[in-house]
Amino acid sequence: MKIKLTFICLIFAQIIWAQSKHVSFSGDVLTIGVHGRTGCQPPGSTIRLVEGGELEKIMDETAAEMIGTGFVYAYNDEKYIITCAHVVYRAAEIKAYDARYNAYELEFVGEDAFYDLTVLKFKKQRDASKFKSVQLKTSPVIPGTLVWSVGYWNKDGTSNRRVGEVIKTDAMIESDEVVVGKIGFIESTARLLRGYSGGPLYNFEGEVLGMNTKRHNGYDKYYTLQSNILQKSVHEIIDCGGVRRAWLGLRFSQSNTADKAVMIDAVLENSPAIREQSNLLQSQIRKIDGQRVANIYDVLKIMESIEPDTRISLSVRTRNNQYRKIKITPQVINHERLRQIARFAIQENTGDNCIDIIEQGTHVTLIKNDETELNIETVGFRLNEQDYLIYCLNDLVQFGTLTRLLGLYGRLEVDDDKRHYSPLKIRLSPEPEKRVLYY
Repeated sequence: MKIKLTFICLIFAQIIWAQSKHVSFSGDVLTIGVHGRTGCQPPGSTIRLVEGGELEKIMDETAAEMIGTGFVYAYNDEKYIITCAHVVYRAAEIKAYDARYNAYELEFVGEDAFYDLTVLKFKKQRDASKFKSVQLKTSPVIPGTLVWSVGYWNKDGTSNRRVGEVIKTDAMIESDEVVVGKIGFIESTARLLRGYSGGPLYNFEGEVLGMNTKRHNGYDKYYTLQSNILQKSVHEIIDCGGVRRAWLGLRFSQSNTADKAVMIDAVLENSPAIREQSNLLQSQIRKIDGQRVANIYDVLKIMESIEPDTRISLSVRTRNNQYRKIKITPQVINHERLRQIARFAIQENTGDNCIDIIEQGTHVTLIKNDETELNIETVGFRLNEQDYLIYCLNDLVQFGTLTRLLGLYGRLEVDDDKRHYSPLKIRLSPEPEKRVLYY
């Protein structure tokens, strides 16, 4: 029996080798090194390393504070580098390293915190010519597809990769350990080791299925942002300075209790939805543009696919138990909308020790009920008894961005200390145990 199993394993290994031998990563995968940090402690703290491990050796030899992975993507005749936002968060200097560990200076282009995505480019244009672009596969992926997760280069120039198969093609991230939009991911069994964040997930035809984002600690679950979402987001970051999202001016909410309906519990002023406030406020959302809504993640999935300035319909059951179909043309979530979300989230939190939030020069200040002020340095929440996920706060735009993102997790904390030792808890919903989403 043991001989038979060994034989089967050998045959399987030969099949994998035969199918993948023509796939080369040397010209499009890069090790990403962060040299120095600005501001407060970054999300995820520092990587915990096993003494003497390969990643520790690379960090020592490159003098990098953080190591991740990225890959080259060509768009409009220019080459860019894609990686995870948490890899380069607050980086003072970012370098890319090829298989021989030649260093290349990179500069920031843009990011999308919602999908933990950052776009970079080479500081010297001639450096870009040394690399080729990946080919993104944006068509549907079939469960069972064999894949490689690819990470940073080993010091001897060999590729760092793990084989697995696709389990789900439209998975939702179950863990709260890395804050992302939760939907639009491929789940596979191809392991993501520390330092793999931001790397590509390849099929055996050499196409990239997406960007590796997250592993579920304690489970054999690894998540990759789908290439179709990745491509759209990268193009809009380059062309528009950020991902274009539809803005209705609504706050959707759902209790964490099972089988609870998704409600519209707020309509923001001067928004596309304000004219229909009487029909929308405290109504149950049943469909968005003809697509059924069963939970708040359905709202997220549908709204992420809707283009601004495109007229859509909302099917609701009003608080008077009447069924209505309402037509609205969404605008774009811009900086002013994000500032509005930030102020609204604070002002609506009756019962908490705060009444308003304002920008004062380069500081964001929370006005408390007793009229004292708190200059906010960090925004985040507790992951567990030991660890916090912490973001340094720059302005109300960022606070609004984090409010939209952290609302899905039902919690938000602020502090005037960069170490986030004694945070003030902010409720993002009038009721406890609710997840909220602004669109």
